[in-house]
Amino acid sequence: MKKLTVLLALAIFAVSLAAFAGEGKKGEKIVSGTISKLDLANRSMTVTDAKNVALTILWNDSTRVMGGELKEGEAVELGYVEAENKMWASWIKVGKPTS
Repeated sequence: MKKLTVLLALAIFAVSLAAFAGEGKKGEKIVSGTISKLDLANRSMTVTDAKNVALTILWNDSTRVMGGELKEGEAVELGYVEAENKMWASWIKVGKPTS
């Protein structure tokens, strides 16, 4: 009976984790623009889009950076989620967007 209880608890935990992980993808937003300000030390950048709206985006070790080096003036496309009243990049693609 003890094994069944432990297995049931683990199954519930696994389903909860899967639901939480899926939620992050649903809330992801995509933006493209130009890096107008870059702070490598604090892992933040300001991206200005085509409508001249500036967004401050942060990144961390799990953020995938593809296509080149982050530099001011570079075109980027990125996916981000909002957490802790900040915008966190999940991926960054350096270069002109393909679409």
